[in-house]
Amino acid sequence: IVYGGTPMGIILTLEGKSLYHMGDTDIFSDMALIEELYRPAIGLVPIGDNYTMGPRIAALAVNRYFNFETVVPCHFGTFPVLEQSAEEFRALVEEAHVEVLAPMGSFNA
Repeated sequence: IVYGGTPMGIILTLEGKSLYHMGDTDIFSDMALIEELYRPAIGLVPIGDNYTMGPRIAALAVNRYFNFETVVPCHFGTFPVLEQSAEEFRALVEEAHVEVLAPMGSFNA
């Protein structure tokens, strides 16, 4: 086993919009502070399940703590132990637009 470091996320702000990449985190109540302080419009949300949140808990984090305009699921579908699809996550997110990207894909916010 190789120690990979402490799980963390990052806030990026550019041209008046903030993006929150949740990194390899799980749900935590201080996500409410991130929403209050930075009001991120875009969320990159890990849904892989084995090392991060799974689709159900990731959707709970999005629905409970954030008012994202767009959510991009990440950390899934890359190898067998991870969740292979974003469809359950997409179905459970209540208000934000869910943008599922192909590998190396992009979108315009």
